[in-house]
Amino acid sequence: MSDSTFFVSAAAVRNLKQSAQHRARGVSSSRLSEALAAALGFKTHASLRAALADHATVEVPRPDNARMVRRLHELGHTSITPSQRLVPEFEHSYTPFRNDPLRKKRSARWWAWRNLMVSAINAGLEQGIFGLEPTDNWWPGSSPEHQRCQQHVYHFLVDGQLPAVASMDAKVGDELSICVLLNPRKCNVQPEWYHGLNTADAMAHGWVERRLGAWIQDGGEAFHCKRDLKPQLVDLMIEPAGYSDQGSFIL
Repeated sequence: MSDSTFFVSAAAVRNLKQSAQHRARGVSSSRLSEALAAALGFKTHASLRAALADHATVEVPRPDNARMVRRLHELGHTSITPSQRLVPEFEHSYTPFRNDPLRKKRSARWWAWRNLMVSAINAGLEQGIFGLEPTDNWWPGSSPEHQRCQQHVYHFLVDGQLPAVASMDAKVGDELSICVLLNPRKCNVQPEWYHGLNTADAMAHGWVERRLGAWIQDGGEAFHCKRDLKPQLVDLMIEPAGYSDQGSFIL
């Protein structure tokens, strides 16, 4: 695995800092920010903020506790031991990208999949079924603990006119698994990733990250669509409601 296979958003940086605060007692917020920037490969917290100012996510080396502890020692916090694990290092969580996940050029297939996923996620947020923070599981049969959650189905309209149904469930790591069927043949169907065009006019499945930030994971998408419907889905003008439509794919 390449070292630079990790992508962080501003929300991810906040979550990593909150995690470290519980383990680095007595370290001020400003100094912890400097140390976290070092853990992510930046010389200063200001340079990390500048990098995030122009991008939804930025590619960085995976968090490194040795760099973080070294910077804390430089700032006078020598009581932090070199072996102390302040931030997760995600040794087995992320897979290398073959392409930049924030590249501007995307295929028509990706845009159609993306628009169905964004429609479903926005609808779930609007209906108060789930939120974008870890453990924000609010649907009937849900729990803050993913292993206790039951799968949930909800209905909505894509672009205000196309009927759709989505199923969602909480997974390990506070992720959400979401599957969407557009124009389903049966109103009581429970969408699954393996459903084909005999079940609906289009199917999209993907994963939503919520622990390190909020984004649709890039690289694990599944999608089927009738040929004559795809241009309509591609042309939809819909924006994510408080999350990124692109980000690291977690194994």
